[in-house]
Amino acid sequence: MKLHLYFVGLLGLAAAAPLGAQTLVFAAGSIELSEVSIAGANVQRKVKRADGGETTQSIPLANVVRVDFPKPEELAAADDLILKGKYAEAYQKAKVVQDLHAAWKDKPGSWYARAGLLVAESLLRQSKYDESARLMSELRNMTLSSSLQIRVTLLDALEQLQKGITGPALAKVRPLARSGQDADTLSRLYLLTGDIQFKREAFAEALEAYLQIPVFYGAEAAFLPAAELGAAKALARLGRLQDAGDSLNRIMERYVGTPEADAAKVEKEAIAKLTGAAVPAAAP
Repeated sequence: MKLHLYFVGLLGLAAAAPLGAQTLVFAAGSIELSEVSIAGANVQRKVKRADGGETTQSIPLANVVRVDFPKPEELAAADDLILKGKYAEAYQKAKVVQDLHAAWKDKPGSWYARAGLLVAESLLRQSKYDESARLMSELRNMTLSSSLQIRVTLLDALEQLQKGITGPALAKVRPLARSGQDADTLSRLYLLTGDIQFKREAFAEALEAYLQIPVFYGAEAAFLPAAELGAAKALARLGRLQDAGDSLNRIMERYVGTPEADAAKVEKEAIAKLTGAAVPAAAP
């Protein structure tokens, strides 16, 4: 009974947490993260004693049942930074979330795995394979949703692609398109498939993969610049220079100031050398 009253006293807050609150849920109730500190393996909270003094009460973090946190803004920011090629900055954003959720990484509602995937990808993109390998091993052994399991497989394939091992990378991604996943996951899948096929110089197959995104997943706007650039480059390699040039012009106009627009200009200049066509002026 005393133990039960202790937990009720520690966790007895308002039943309805405010929108956007970061809540730790225990069997006896819930408490807002802003009201506690984490010390080692415990949650600690300052409480008033009957004599007016103050004491510290603790609960083991192992007693957390689940966490109710809104999606951290840092994850969307890290995702965006990766797409822009700013991998070191993406790492810093995602690592903040991963470190915070490490204390309840295996609990429902934790953002640890999603943050870990972005940390691992930012490391892979920087060719920091030893650092990413430890995290990837941990993620493979966690209980993940099917979409997150696919994300782990995509990162395995990305590492192989970066090391030039395109056959096994392609074998990893090919079965995944039949999994019926969400648009975000499938956009990532087709973009990586296109990159693998392009590296293999299978340009028709690369074109087909890249075009899946604007044709079927156009609402996933973050992936459109890279997919359209990949498709334009594949068209150029297939000898369809006019189509490639038109596509590159659209990219330079539509995505001004992005890495894809800069890459499109470089590609356009390369085509111009082959055809003798004038390179269009940069968009204002």
